[in-house]
Amino acid sequence: MNNSLRTKPQQERAIATINSILKASKRVLLSEGYEKFTTNRVAAESGFNIGTVYRYFPDKENIILKLYTERLDEAYVFFINHLTDKSIWDNRTWNTIEEFFGSILARFIANHTVDDHYLAVELTKATVLNQHIQHPSGTYEKRAREAIRKTIQKRFKLKADNQQIQFLLSLGIHLALMVSMQPEKKRHYTAEQVATTFSATIRTYFKSPLTS
Repeated sequence: MNNSLRTKPQQERAIATINSILKASKRVLLSEGYEKFTTNRVAAESGFNIGTVYRYFPDKENIILKLYTERLDEAYVFFINHLTDKSIWDNRTWNTIEEFFGSILARFIANHTVDDHYLAVELTKATVLNQHIQHPSGTYEKRAREAIRKTIQKRFKLKADNQQIQFLLSLGIHLALMVSMQPEKKRHYTAEQVATTFSATIRTYFKSPLTS
């Protein structure tokens, strides 16, 4: 499967068309779920003919991969912004590394809308059901890792290698997904639990000889 767009957008009209197709794809996922997600449904929802959809996306898996990559990029950008926000750095309500990162995860989850939770579940389901869809490398993933590394080193005088940082980043995203998977009435409680779990993991992790 080709994981890139079939036609590279060179004009504003093409970019607008792609964005319209992706927005329509989200609406189909929200209304019908991944099981009923098809390029024909996307075409009907977007108002474009199927040929236009295929011009930019060879199949539905390419649409899913693009949406999933965008979702990860949004998560990475959130972490980058919060790790580099001076007002957060100057906040003295936290004293330890686990409090700091636990609060960021709590903010990330609180920033989710109901649609965000549902899309997270449907997109993850799609990648699980289609093993040939490779985990995408987000555009901002490297910058997110670097922001985490600098925070750990500068603020907390600790060291962590890329593998450790990737583990923490992936753990945070997967814990947020656990919240999304819960019924709406249980999400607040689950969010509190995963933030506590994340903090406890970081506390244990940075007492390990691996970080010395």
